[in-house]
Amino acid sequence: MLKFAFLINVPGQSPETYSAVYKNHKSYSIIAGVDGMEAGKEYIKKLVARGFTLINLCGDFDDETVAYMREDAGEGVQIDNAKYSIDELAKLNKLQSFKDYGIIIQMEGVETPKKVNLECDECITTAVFVKDLKQAKEVAAKLARRRIGFIELCGWFDRLMMEEVVNYIDGAVPIGTCGDMELTDL
Repeated sequence: MLKFAFLINVPGQSPETYSAVYKNHKSYSIIAGVDGMEAGKEYIKKLVARGFTLINLCGDFDDETVAYMREDAGEGVQIDNAKYSIDELAKLNKLQSFKDYGIIIQMEGVETPKKVNLECDECITTAVFVKDLKQAKEVAAKLARRRIGFIELCGWFDRLMMEEVVNYIDGAVPIGTCGDMELTDL
């Protein structure tokens, strides 16, 4: 069974106060808020000790912190943070508020989208687990209509899939991905 976590930097929160679990017959997933990079490092140690092998981080986690986390977690644990294309980063930097946040996660064993919500004064997070790219596009459109400020995709979504989602919603909100952002020549 896959054990997956998506960590969000939410000031004043911890996994005890800001988290949700989604599980099915193929996966066990946690969406959790941590108060800063140090708290994130400590929580990842706990997750690794519990057998989590795939961890995504919101875009607030910088590459230096992620490199340290990867080294500390050791082999067999994949840790990636959300990144944005130049165009999407420009849109993100224009946001006045980062309070309304969407996450889309592709997960085995999902047939219809499954939503979990987290809320505190600082952040309202809507995380949706989907089966495939088609469902991800539809969910992104719904989130954009609800006026979510920005969306981050799990590591399953590479740059090309992220761009498909961006195009599907006509660039309505900034979108980043924890997936591979490299464009290579074939």
